[in-house]
Amino acid sequence: MGSLRILIVNVTLASRTGTETALRDLALGLKTAGHQPMVYSPELGEIADEIRASGIPVFSQLEDLSEEPDIVHGNHHVQTVEALLKFRNARGLFVCHDRWAHMSAPPRLGRILRYVAVDYNCLERLTEEYGIPQHLTRVIYNAVDTSRFLSRPPLPQHPQRALVFSNYAGPGTHLDAVQRACALLNLPVDVLGSIAGSSSSTPELIIGEYDLVFAKARCALEAMAVGAAVVLCDTSGLGPLVTSAEVAELRPWNFGARLLREPLDPEGIVRQAQRYVAADASAVSRYIREHADLSTGLEQYVHLYDELMSEPLPPSTTVARELDEYLRHTATRMAQMEIELGQYRQPHRMAPLSDAACAQLRLRIEHCPESVVCGRTAAVRVEVENDSSGQIGSFPPFPVQLSYRWLTHEGHEVAGPEALRTALKPALGPHERASYAITIAAPDEPGRYRLRVTLVQEFVRWFDGLPSPLRADATLVVVSSLAASSNT
Repeated sequence: MGSLRILIVNVTLASRTGTETALRDLALGLKTAGHQPMVYSPELGEIADEIRASGIPVFSQLEDLSEEPDIVHGNHHVQTVEALLKFRNARGLFVCHDRWAHMSAPPRLGRILRYVAVDYNCLERLTEEYGIPQHLTRVIYNAVDTSRFLSRPPLPQHPQRALVFSNYAGPGTHLDAVQRACALLNLPVDVLGSIAGSSSSTPELIIGEYDLVFAKARCALEAMAVGAAVVLCDTSGLGPLVTSAEVAELRPWNFGARLLREPLDPEGIVRQAQRYVAADASAVSRYIREHADLSTGLEQYVHLYDELMSEPLPPSTTVARELDEYLRHTATRMAQMEIELGQYRQPHRMAPLSDAACAQLRLRIEHCPESVVCGRTAAVRVEVENDSSGQIGSFPPFPVQLSYRWLTHEGHEVAGPEALRTALKPALGPHERASYAITIAAPDEPGRYRLRVTLVQEFVRWFDGLPSPLRADATLVVVSSLAASSNT
């Protein structure tokens, strides 16, 4: 398809957040590829000037656009709706960059033909929280301009300088814990970010001077592209040092908040920093430069634009009817949020458990039937022990529940309906144990199976996939209903 007019909209271009940087790189890439990007944001600043200097028009008022775009590429809720209501023939695309930020909530309008998530965490927001149909969603990971973020010289055998790379790093944040950890390591540490007053328009010229970088999400991606060793870390917690063995597994989560499961403990930060291996960090950098280059992300967006242009627009509607549709979906979501807020106000709530807390849980099967009939349910009794210092229970927003998987006798997982959940009621206090009766639903095909009981923290993870898996197995025979009848 030929050149497209693409209007990219953002809540602000007055600072240097992840979406602003991603917008700049996308706009520049689209212009180089022969398209006609335009940018709209009600708040303009230094990065808007940078985009405009490259020959791309930037507007703070939609009325100033002289021609209608083919596509509205929205990054934030209000501005996306505003642009689509203004330009009646444009096709809409919405990109969710954040799991929690209110401005990243996806709007429901018929002319938004696709919803993009930058990682699986954001995909869950689209599909599970807002009910966006799966077939309308895509995942396009964040990318880095490797022509801008050039490879640094080889790392030293041991890190000599460390950097906290975050716009949120300041006194009273994760910076305090990182500074204490670096003091224990006798490792000088600096800060690059807006709160610390050291933001830079050219971070690519600075990052390469450091061997070990503490960052998350886009900052982590840029640091890895340059060649620094990266420990995932920010205000919400501590994650792992990214290794070549883990990088492919961590990237679908954007090296972001979902991976920051450990507390901001200086000793924990020291342990991650001590995993530094210069050669392995170089291998991580090669992976990022090959798989996360801006050209790859740009190609995916251009392909998606072509896909949208090949589809007919929804039937023409009046502004009033389109607003009615939008308000109906918005009101439904507001009602859901009222229920969720009610749950948050309850006396107990469950935050994501760290690996360390999960490692202090024990699970065993007390009683399990020897056989169960295909497709029917049965009861299994299990004991759970909590040796951690916190309460474990089925409280919002991330309830912990008992569940299970069916495996073949050779250990392969059996596809089937969603496993049933059993709430941890009563909740387990610190250093308590309790017995629970869980209900299991048998597979539809007869045979000899392994039942694997485990815990799952909703919206976070299954505990049988932990570094130290939490699980208990039992062998069962699943029989057909006919065989069961003949034995009675």
